[in-house]
Amino acid sequence: MLGREPRRGAELDRAAARAEVEKLSREYGLAVDPDDVVETLPVGIAQRVELLRELAREPAVLILDEPTAVLAPAEIDALFATVRALALRGTAVLIITHKLQEVVAHTSRITVMRAGKVVARLETAQTNVDAIARAMVGGELPELAARMETTPHPALAVRGLGAGESSLAVRDASFEVRGGEIVGVAGVEGNGQSALADAIAGVISYRGTIALGGITLPAGEPARRIARGIRTIPQDRRREALVLPWSIVENAALGDQRSPSLRRGATVDRKAARELAKRIVEGFDVRTPSVDTSVSELSGGNQQKVVVGRALAHDPKFLLVYQPTRGIDVGAAALVQSRLIEARNAGVAVLLISFELDEVLALSDRVIVMYRGAIVGTFERGSIDRARIGSLMAGAGLQTGPVVESA
Repeated sequence: MLGREPRRGAELDRAAARAEVEKLSREYGLAVDPDDVVETLPVGIAQRVELLRELAREPAVLILDEPTAVLAPAEIDALFATVRALALRGTAVLIITHKLQEVVAHTSRITVMRAGKVVARLETAQTNVDAIARAMVGGELPELAARMETTPHPALAVRGLGAGESSLAVRDASFEVRGGEIVGVAGVEGNGQSALADAIAGVISYRGTIALGGITLPAGEPARRIARGIRTIPQDRRREALVLPWSIVENAALGDQRSPSLRRGATVDRKAARELAKRIVEGFDVRTPSVDTSVSELSGGNQQKVVVGRALAHDPKFLLVYQPTRGIDVGAAALVQSRLIEARNAGVAVLLISFELDEVLALSDRVIVMYRGAIVGTFERGSIDRARIGSLMAGAGLQTGPVVESA
């Protein structure tokens, strides 16, 4: 309601404001709790708040930058229905996005940019996803790495996990992630995924047990988790993964500054950190003039490559991956996804939390479905049923308890 606050005399009418937010939430299909504090929200729910604020103004010009990056499929459909209605009423809508299926389905004209320059102007009705992708990357898309046969072995075990508060909590979750497999978590944002990730990373307290290689990990000690081989790709790279004013070199060492490979006496070995940064830049095709460049000057995709490269640089035993391709272009996304498959092929245990269902289904050896903080379904790769998973994500068909399906 910022900028259009309802008032009762000189005072803010909080009851009216709350009622208006609830009405907007229902009207646009973007679920929010009017009393939540925004700084405590997962990035996806915070984005719903931003969208509601702008849609409610019925603007003459609406600019949406990656508006669906962390929305659920039903929310995406509702958003585009609203956007089409605004356009029909005369609003000019500019959408900046890397989701090419949405571009083809919902736009009139397309401008493709690469390396800061316009490289193509297309009429949507006369093009397709492949042509747009080729224009974006300047050639053919890289193919995903091949999935190799592995011999899965015990790695991470979660038992009776409870963490977080209210509707964002995770409740009594038990599962395993074995070395040599990717386990994908499917679910609508706000169903306990953030609490699950934060508990595994050791940054919040929790009930239950989390063990790696049979050794129980204490809560609240993320540094000890790093020392045991747990690496994390957080959901919000700018707030949780990077120090934006710092250089690529400094960010490459972040989190591993106590590692023997990056130490020289009591200080960080700058030469070793620089070599690490160079390996990340070269191995992940980070577009930068120098490893001394501040990460704030990099594009979102290149920032993400730095985060992913850092997580994979020290031969992790377990990789916690949250929205790894959010807001990055198709070429960068294919590179990141290939690196995750290669890590899995090398025996790393990977837990993938993504709100892109296609990404979960494409990469996972096993899929677990979360709804209201609980695990409500488990699917082996050979038995994955997209429609059934989508139904469980929405809470349908849960009367008989969790679903377990194997090939």
